[in-house]
Amino acid sequence: MMNNPTADQGDLLTQAVPLDWIKNALPTRFGDIQHVEAVKLRPWSQVYRVASERGISYFKICGPDAQHEVSLLEWLLPDHAAIAPEIIALSPEWGWVLMADAGIPWRDLPRPAAYHQRLKPLLSSYAKLQQHSLDHIDHLLSINLPDRRLEQLPQLVEDLIDAGDTNGWFETELQNQVLGTLPTLERLCQGLSTSPYAAALDHGDLHTGNVLIKRDRPRICDWGDACITHPFCSLLPLVETMVGDQCSSVGELVNGDLIQAYLRTWQTFAPSHVLKVEMQQALCLSLLLRAIDMAYMLQSADAESVKRWSPFVSKYLTRWVHIAATIPQTVR
Repeated sequence: MMNNPTADQGDLLTQAVPLDWIKNALPTRFGDIQHVEAVKLRPWSQVYRVASERGISYFKICGPDAQHEVSLLEWLLPDHAAIAPEIIALSPEWGWVLMADAGIPWRDLPRPAAYHQRLKPLLSSYAKLQQHSLDHIDHLLSINLPDRRLEQLPQLVEDLIDAGDTNGWFETELQNQVLGTLPTLERLCQGLSTSPYAAALDHGDLHTGNVLIKRDRPRICDWGDACITHPFCSLLPLVETMVGDQCSSVGELVNGDLIQAYLRTWQTFAPSHVLKVEMQQALCLSLLLRAIDMAYMLQSADAESVKRWSPFVSKYLTRWVHIAATIPQTVR
């Protein structure tokens, strides 16, 4: 049975679910498809739960601004499949992903703290994937991952402010405040860009809803926000969704055990005290990257979706303005 979502169940759908393709791609061990239902409808992607006789799978339609996810999965699967969902089939032409059930999101576990320690090896494996990407930047850009390298960031922020002004996303006061931080941003980017690992793969949305646990094994899903930028920017969504308001500063976040486990994997590149400073700076920049990514994903969205999601752009920009004022003079 196909349970087609209607417009009032989520954002406007642009593609029908290709049942024939899914049936042909599913291994025979799953049996016949019994039911398909929408579980996440966004302007940039749609995810469906496919219930078969003997198993569950998930089908994803990547929107026009997120189709690079399919090619990225093709690239990382041969050597780094252990940290990604189990992929059943991919269609780069159509932007389709069919994957096995990867479990329960970390944030939805009945006792998420019990799995805290299991995230450390996952983050170490993720760091190794990022290190592997250092020699493949040209290829990753060629498959249309957004280029958000540090040297591009000030211009990307200016472009975002222009787009926000045109679309009425935020008040003039916020626009002026963000533009006022550009000298700080430029100095921060210049300082970080000197490291040999300044441009790498960034998942772009690594929070506790995108870390799934099945049989005590964590995997990272939803790579549609991936881009090329400083690798340390990856960690802000994860640590923030885990600690909430428990940390009052970026410095406290950096001293957390998850970030420390992640940084240990980078100690072949730089000493720990250098890595900690760079992580602090990258976490600040991550606020801007989150705003830029949200605006990027909305560029092809309908008006109702833009109205719903554009406030998140303002939220991240406001947080950047506040934190930019606290960056030490040594960084500025």
